[in-house]
Amino acid sequence: MQEKQAQQIADRTLEAIGGKENIATAFHCVTRLRFILKDDSKVELEKIKSIPGTLGFQKTGDQYQVIIGPEVGVVFNKLKLESELDSGDADTKSDHSPKKKMTLKSIGSGILDALVGSITPALPAIICAGMIKMVLMLLGPSLIGVLSLESGTYQVLNFVGDAGFYFLPVFLGYTSAKKFKANPLLGMLMGSILISPAFVESVTAGTALSVYGLPITPVNYASTVIPIILIVWVMSYVEVFFDNYIPSSFKMIFVPVLTVLVMVPLALVVLGPLGSILGNYISAFLLWTHQVFGPFGIGLIAAVFALLIVTGMHHAINMAVLVTLTANGYDEVVFVAVAPVVVSIAATALAFGLKAKQTANRSLGLSSFVLQVVGGVAEPTLYGVMIPYIKPFAAQAIGAFCGAVYMGFMHVKAYALTGSNIFILAGFIHEDSANFINAIIGCSIAFVVTFALVWVLGFKEKEQETFE
Repeated sequence: MQEKQAQQIADRTLEAIGGKENIATAFHCVTRLRFILKDDSKVELEKIKSIPGTLGFQKTGDQYQVIIGPEVGVVFNKLKLESELDSGDADTKSDHSPKKKMTLKSIGSGILDALVGSITPALPAIICAGMIKMVLMLLGPSLIGVLSLESGTYQVLNFVGDAGFYFLPVFLGYTSAKKFKANPLLGMLMGSILISPAFVESVTAGTALSVYGLPITPVNYASTVIPIILIVWVMSYVEVFFDNYIPSSFKMIFVPVLTVLVMVPLALVVLGPLGSILGNYISAFLLWTHQVFGPFGIGLIAAVFALLIVTGMHHAINMAVLVTLTANGYDEVVFVAVAPVVVSIAATALAFGLKAKQTANRSLGLSSFVLQVVGGVAEPTLYGVMIPYIKPFAAQAIGAFCGAVYMGFMHVKAYALTGSNIFILAGFIHEDSANFINAIIGCSIAFVVTFALVWVLGFKEKEQETFE
């Protein structure tokens, strides 16, 4: 994408959402600009939908999503430059603008938005750690045998991979604080408290601890997800409270100190244990789903997963995968369903590109195939191929279902959260080589079935005006 085009998209987006003064929060994921606005009445939806160079628009809860594609970072940089969203000390300041009033209607969408906004920015570090662990598994003595357990390289890279998961509360403390407009460094401090060596040692030894006379529930928070997000959410309100009542000349010292002194008992006595219980229930629910519905439950998740991507809800799935991975060491439901989805979307794009007669459609299909396989970006296929043509959408759902059901019957497990491109298969590497082989077979089934159905069912071509 050229600089000029990126600038035009940024300018028109700002105009359509009511200008820079109407932006409460702005960030981006792999393919989408995401906004939470102060006044929804200022938004001009038709203007957003008609911006040249965008792939579509989606609203989830209070969040407005402008779908750009893999060049979203370029557009976001132009947006930040023009709207002055960030200041130089953004990582040490809190945004204490009034929070939106909670209603029963907004609670569900708010929870989803909070999870997505907290977890998505941390994914690069999590995926990096997962890929390093999988490479070590592949090169270690259990498989190829290039590296021994005593090798210095193996030992260093092993704790590098472990660090990416062990320090999740710190990463998420930062990203959650940014999401909830709290002080990010206080968020990191709360995450650090949860995995403080002294606290972890006491929990491991079974030593009874208390704070202000209140007993602390012994919980190991290393690699956990839900507790820190819940803690930082509450902390954002505590911080605002003190900021409103403490004189300006004393805020720098007393707001953070009093916030932490209040949050320590809340975190260790109430919120942390509650978050841990919620995480355990999520993991138990997924395992229950697998036990009750078996492979067909996994297949159903795979069949509807593309619809979750369309709505932007798929990022919340990362939370479920992280919870089960950190709790059990593997995931045999969600990520097992996602892998054939990734492959079937690629197959849809390739079949469309090879079968299409119009040059623009051939280019669309083949470029979307490359973007999915290499970049892990599904939106071009979704918005350019699957939504305009219902038959390829149905073919993709059937192909993903078949591949996921096979993987379910073969009890395939994922051991790391990896990318959404071809490297997604790395998440299935394990000492038991049959696990990886069956993952490849399941994904191959998804690819072949999807490709064949798109080819046989066909589609009635039309001009791709969005990309002119």
